[in-house]
Amino acid sequence: MKKLVIVLSILLTAIPSLALSQQTISDNEKDIAIQRIKEIIDSNYVFAEKAGQVNDALDEADKSGKFDEITDYGEFGKALTAELVRITKDKHFLVNYNPELIKSRRAQRERASRESESSSAPSAPETPQVERIDWNEWYAQQNNMGFPKVEVLDGNIGYIKINFFQPLDWVRPIIDASMGFVTNTDALIIDLTENQGGYRPTDSYLGSFFFDGEPQLWMSSFNRPTGETESEFTFAEVGGARYLNKPLFILVSENSFSLAEKFAYSMKHFDKATIVGQVSAGAAHAINFLEVDDNFTFQVPTLRNIHPVTKTDWEAVGVKPDQVTEKNEAFKRAYLSALDGLIEAARHERQVKKYNEIKAKLGQ
Repeated sequence: MKKLVIVLSILLTAIPSLALSQQTISDNEKDIAIQRIKEIIDSNYVFAEKAGQVNDALDEADKSGKFDEITDYGEFGKALTAELVRITKDKHFLVNYNPELIKSRRAQRERASRESESSSAPSAPETPQVERIDWNEWYAQQNNMGFPKVEVLDGNIGYIKINFFQPLDWVRPIIDASMGFVTNTDALIIDLTENQGGYRPTDSYLGSFFFDGEPQLWMSSFNRPTGETESEFTFAEVGGARYLNKPLFILVSENSFSLAEKFAYSMKHFDKATIVGQVSAGAAHAINFLEVDDNFTFQVPTLRNIHPVTKTDWEAVGVKPDQVTEKNEAFKRAYLSALDGLIEAARHERQVKKYNEIKAKLGQ
């Protein structure tokens, strides 16, 4: 019995070590991953003229031993991400250890390929199909497609909080309903302080509510992998009344990222809105999501924006507010500014009194 206990003890202590060794990345795997990442940068990075410099700097970091002591796959991905962001000042770079996602993506591609082949083959007896759930859409629905709050504040000022720009075919009814709800307000606040970005052309569709029906060049974009420049316009038709000639305030923070910044930047430089809050993240580039190998995915910036007014974008500099304030003070500042504008435009002293009473409640 004693001998059996000893054997079991040895086995139990060996199992964690075995599991740990299976999670250890080898030097050869690191070299292969770095080489593949450099190849992706060379053919995809939005600034073709800088791709070589980025790869040289990554080589230098590798040769200096920056990654030598790392044995964990996840930590290696984080270290590569940090180094690429340091080199480029572009926060879109991301190397992520996610073998399960890669397996899932490959399985989906194989399934799609089989379904494509079977569709061209002679028809077979139908078999019951299991309904597949689009989990991305399901999660978006749980959060009202990124529009958690729409209300009319005291003083007849609209407020729309947007935390993500979901695909337009999902969110268009929500945008139409939100803009319809605030259509009779005298001023509007759009809160992007927690918005992490999203999908084109949802931003230009929302922006279209603040332009007349004539399509306006919203943004141009250069796609490095294809070498093509694409022009994006506002929509000639929207699902409701447009919000014209009334004050608009857009709240941003250091957490406002990518497409949220695009919306704020474009509205600012078309003189459609007053920007309130902190300088935003400064992430202007769009990305491709590629597989490095069996273990790592690589998010690489492939597309840059060109605004028709500024001829540039907000990469690394962020969207600069017209009224600078801390994130937790941005809403109050915009609300007070909206009330001040209404006081200035008021036609009767009763209106002025009402707006001043609201300001007093806000502590002003």
